[in-house]
Amino acid sequence: MKRVFWALLLMGICSIHTVSAVPLSDYQQKMYDLFIQQKIPQWEPILSQMCADKSCATLDGRHEILCGYYGLVGHLVDKKKKEQAKTCLKTALALSEKYMKMYPTDARFKALYANLIGLNIALSPLRAPLVASDMLSSAREAYKLAPDDSWVSLLYGNISFYMPGAFGGDKEKGLSCYQSARRSMEKNISANRHHWLYVQLLVTIGVAYERGERYEQAQAMYKTVMNQYPDYAFVKEVLYPRVQKAMRAKQ
Repeated sequence: MKRVFWALLLMGICSIHTVSAVPLSDYQQKMYDLFIQQKIPQWEPILSQMCADKSCATLDGRHEILCGYYGLVGHLVDKKKKEQAKTCLKTALALSEKYMKMYPTDARFKALYANLIGLNIALSPLRAPLVASDMLSSAREAYKLAPDDSWVSLLYGNISFYMPGAFGGDKEKGLSCYQSARRSMEKNISANRHHWLYVQLLVTIGVAYERGERYEQAQAMYKTVMNQYPDYAFVKEVLYPRVQKAMRAKQ
């Protein structure tokens, strides 16, 4: 009898656990906190949890999931963790294809898919001739559908900025898209101030200025980030000293 009791109790606990839901805002906060702490690899179990959580089975929830994978894979590529990046990218691409079938006219999913292909090329450059056209067509279609959407502007800016000029890349257009994304996000700054993508956008604009040797503008952007996000040490410890060094070398 005791064995039956404990079995039933365990089943009850498990059923309660499986139907429990976490608000999307809680996931967003966790990812933001880990971003500021430079612990982005710890997003992976959070994203897996989000995929299994019915509260995230919405358009907004799925946007956050796929955008999170995009950020995670990009970080792993940047840190040269190639095998881990490939594994996460495989999951991300499968999700993007699933979501695009569910929402065939959604511009954000198309833009995220284009950027994931771009990361695929970064991991396997020999694949570029096979997938570059798909990347470009998806990015252009997304931008045509929603040119004023902040995420789409940012993601289309990535394609424009990092694509070689011979293949249609345009660094000035990329920077213009980043600036447009910033203006759009700052129209609703209360919702975006503590979203990792907004902080990443500010950093990306600074890096774009730096790569264009517009060091004073890069320095000003990095100062903005340091003032608004004093706990985000990456800018203070890496980017700001780097641009100061470049400015001294130029004098």
